[in-house]
Amino acid sequence: MEETNIPSYVQIYDIIFQMIQSGELSDGDQLPGENLLAAHWNVSRSTVRTAVRKLEEDGFLYKAQGKRTMVANRTRQLNNGLQWLFNPCVKNCISPITTIRVSSNLQQCGRYVADKLGYSVEASVMAAIDAAYYAEDRLVASSILMVHSNLLEKWNILLQDEERLRELVSSQIYQHAVRSGMELTAMSLDEEEGELPGGRNVIVIEEVITGENDEPIAYFKHWLNANWYRFSMDRKPLQLC
Repeated sequence: MEETNIPSYVQIYDIIFQMIQSGELSDGDQLPGENLLAAHWNVSRSTVRTAVRKLEEDGFLYKAQGKRTMVANRTRQLNNGLQWLFNPCVKNCISPITTIRVSSNLQQCGRYVADKLGYSVEASVMAAIDAAYYAEDRLVASSILMVHSNLLEKWNILLQDEERLRELVSSQIYQHAVRSGMELTAMSLDEEEGELPGGRNVIVIEEVITGENDEPIAYFKHWLNANWYRFSMDRKPLQLC
């Protein structure tokens, strides 16, 4: 490391950052282990770990299966801002989703979801579609989509047709949407609640999908492993009347 007033971990951050920017390190490339990097730069492992952690925080690196440190697809993240209508479990993962597993059943929804969709509980026979999302054979997110059974009939989708349900959950439901109202919550799961492999820190996204004539058509709830997801948003000044 150079003898400057810049901390060593910042210098290492800048070196790796420049390698990514120049294309010397590409999406999906694996970094050498911390011991090798520490020996190469003649610094402590903790210094390397701090630099790597900062690069993870800024979305340039991520920890893959087996504790490998990989270069993330930064362009993919920035192009998939939450201002667009798509499934965040699919589009916002730092590594491509390779498998989606679905299951479904018919059920009467509770008061909360019924109120969100403008239904009475008595008339709300819903299709509940559970989905699990895998990247690199690792479970990174799950979701539940609640949509009225009448809409499935209208769209000619059977609960036994897993391929059509997979399409509905991953993308098709948003093709019926005009807009979506969304709320995000960050939380840590307790042991008895289970966890998404890789950590207990979870991003919960709840959204109501609205179709034509400003009518709610579906309720979606997503649970995302915070280690595997990153979001971008364009923001504007508040216009006061």
